[in-house]
Amino acid sequence: MKKMLFVFNPNSGKAQIKNSLLKIIQIFSNADYEVTVYPTKAALDGFERVKADEGRYDVIVCSGGDGTLNEIVSAVAGYSTVKPPIGYIPSGSTNDFARSLGIPSDKIRAACNIINGESFPCDIGIANDHKYFNYVAAFGAFTDVAYETPQDLKNVLGHQAYVIEGVKRLSNLKACRMKIKSDELNVEDSFIYGMVSNASSIGGMKGLIAEGVDYQDGMFEVTLIREIKNPMDLQAIVNAFITQKIDDCDMVYTFKTKDITFESKEEVKWTLDGEFGGIHNNVNLKVCQKAVDFIVKKRRKKEEKDLLN
Repeated sequence: MKKMLFVFNPNSGKAQIKNSLLKIIQIFSNADYEVTVYPTKAALDGFERVKADEGRYDVIVCSGGDGTLNEIVSAVAGYSTVKPPIGYIPSGSTNDFARSLGIPSDKIRAACNIINGESFPCDIGIANDHKYFNYVAAFGAFTDVAYETPQDLKNVLGHQAYVIEGVKRLSNLKACRMKIKSDELNVEDSFIYGMVSNASSIGGMKGLIAEGVDYQDGMFEVTLIREIKNPMDLQAIVNAFITQKIDDCDMVYTFKTKDITFESKEEVKWTLDGEFGGIHNNVNLKVCQKAVDFIVKKRRKKEEKDLLN
């Protein structure tokens, strides 16, 4: 019998996982898994449990938001032996990584997806050679906007909601002078925002990244917004995001890279997968190509129906 570790955050997404928990376990059990269930108790609890269980399980499943998934991925990525595939049942408020990989938002269907799916080797990132991130590292004025924008506004306006919420904060914008080094671009400028990502959805919205995201190409997508100095600069940025013609805007740098370094005299706050990533004046971000396997592809609906019965 195959062994599965199921780690879940009981407080994620208004604690709705409790309504589906028994059905999810039944689905896994019906698929001939011996399931060990572990509810997390505090931050990094999931990371420590998965790290301590290296080599004991054939598959590791987690349920929670992007932060919970980050803990499990970070632990598995650090394994020195075989890295088991990771199944994900999203239960957070944004679930960007699940959106990007096409993992169902419905918890029962996500569980069926894990049983009926296939392993997908996926790129992840590493910051300063020690902290992993699944899909985004960011700094600047808007790093928390996507996670604080009202959901109703997102539902109505999509990616434009991000712009509207950001514009409300313009009076508090502070640019940071940075040197940015990569094989593709070396520049020194003042920036109000920077994002290094590997996802088509950021903050629950699509359209913030230029086209061409590939989760296995060993490359990040980089978006950098320069300092706003006058109303024309502001209008150019707003128009670029509303029309999604980001590449045509002089106020925005967009490019792909596998290795990038940010240097600044002042310390800058960073976020990794939407969680606080520390305060730094030197940050290096690298791609770990195909470092972790996720279970992502659903099969025939008949198989899913059989598991539900």
